[in-house]
This record gives sequence, C-alpha cells and structure tokens, in this order.
Amino acid sequence: MITIMEEFSHVRGRPSVILFLDESLDTKHLWQLRLLLGEQRFDELDLVIHSGGGDIHVAYQVVELLRYHARCVYACVPFFAKSAATLLCLDMDKIYVDKNAQLGPLDAQIYEEKGGGKGEFTSALNPFKTLEQLQQFSLETLDMAVKMIATRSGMNLDECLKHANGFVQGTTNPLFTQLNPEKLGEYSRALTIGTEYGDRLLRRHNKWKKVKRSRVLEKLVHGYPSHGYIIDYHELKEMGFEVCLFSNDECKLVDEMYSYLSKPMQTMVDLVYNKIASSDESGKEEEHE
Repeated sequence: MITIMEEFSHVRGRPSVILFLDESLDTKHLWQLRLLLGEQRFDELDLVIHSGGGDIHVAYQVVELLRYHARCVYACVPFFAKSAATLLCLDMDKIYVDKNAQLGPLDAQIYEEKGGGKGEFTSALNPFKTLEQLQQFSLETLDMAVKMIATRSGMNLDECLKHANGFVQGTTNPLFTQLNPEKLGEYSRALTIGTEYGDRLLRRHNKWKKVKRSRVLEKLVHGYPSHGYIIDYHELKEMGFEVCLFSNDECKLVDEMYSYLSKPMQTMVDLVYNKIASSDESGKEEEHE
C-alpha cells in the first residue's frame, strides 16, 4: 500500500499525509501526525483521507496542525470522509475527489448506552428531525380537524379552533412527551460545536463572508435528512467549495487503493514523499559529492 501512496504522491507532485482510519479519529492519530511532521515545513501538502469520522475536536486540531506545517493544504478523498472527517476538508485550499467519493453532514455523533452494557453512536440531529416531524404532524392535524369540524357542525372559526386544539393536544402530547428536553439541549450543544469549528475554519483560512459561511454550515449541520447522506462532487461545487475531480492517472491509483480500503483494513497514518523525486535528489547529491 505504501508503494501505491508513493506513486500517488509522485503523480500529485507533492508530499502526502495519509489518514486511512478503520476506527474513530482520536487524539492518538493527532499525536502520530505531530511526530511524523516534526519540524518540517512544506509549500504544498496533500491530506489523503479515508475516514468515517470521530472526535470533532481532534479533527479541528488536525487541520490547525497541517496549517502550521504547510502554506497550502489540499484534501484528497478517494472514497469517503464523513462526519468529523468532513470538517477536515472545509479548511483545505482545494478538495480533490473521485467521481464516487463522498463527504457527509456535520451532525455530531453522540454515544448512547443501550441495554446489557452495550452502546452505539447516534446522530445528534435525530431528535431534532423527530421534533420537526411532530410539529408538521401537529399543524396538519389541526388544519384537518378545523376543516372537518367546520364542515360537519357549522360552528364559527373560533369555536372550531377551540375544539380542534383539544383534539390535537390529545393526539400529539403523548408523542411530544417522549422527547427528553435535557437530551435535546445536550444534542443542540453538540451540533453547535460543528457549526462553530466550521465557521472558524472557513473564516480564518478560506476568508468566506459571513452570509456564505452561515448558509453552507446551516446546510451541512441541519440540512440533510440523515447522517449517511452523500455529499458528492456536484453538491460541494454548488455550495461554493474549490473542488476538482482526480485526473485519469490519479483515478488509476485510486482503483488500486480500493483493494486495500474495501476489505478489513488497518489504520494507516503516514507521511509519504514523491519516491522518484526523492531518488533524483539523492542522485544529484551523490554527483555533487
């Protein structure tokens, strides 16, 4: 796999930080990158990402670390960079993707314990989508009840509304009581974290205006129906990101990566250089000596 990534770096013409994760992004990955980069500085650097996400705080720190070491940083997404990994891409000078690559919404994932001591991650957006559906259901039920009462009873509008309100409350209150206000507050704060980090990165490095930042982040955090929703090349383009498809030569190497990334894989956190360029430089040094 290293050989493929060295060839990818050669085709791209710059060093590549590889972040292929079969686990959640966390602090140990940040520390590995810190040790790999050391005191090196780069004019240009690729971040090649394959990750389902993880700790959004760490994702922000990874971005800041790369910005410290390189003047220009480009995201390369051969397959997917979801959730917190999507945040990594927001700050890049340009995003390069395969035609089938996908990013995802910035809805934070919350770990919830289930029965038997087990747990699972769930999208912080879920209860808000449920609340939206209940609100819509309540309005539609009220409208239907008013029309039905008015048609069958001949009551005036005020009387119809009074009776319809009682019907809607009796129908929907049991549903609303299933929502936990404390959990809603916790989930709201989690979603705000993604919004704030995204706003900071788009403002600080991409220099986006506030109106554009707000529009794009509202869509990324709240605008999609599910955590797994696909954000592809065309969607990124429409949102205003600097995004390009891989070249034909790069796509051939992405195809080779697929055999590694499509089966049970091991995490790879590495820094690879243009192999041919490195050999040429060594040869020149020997000639000079």
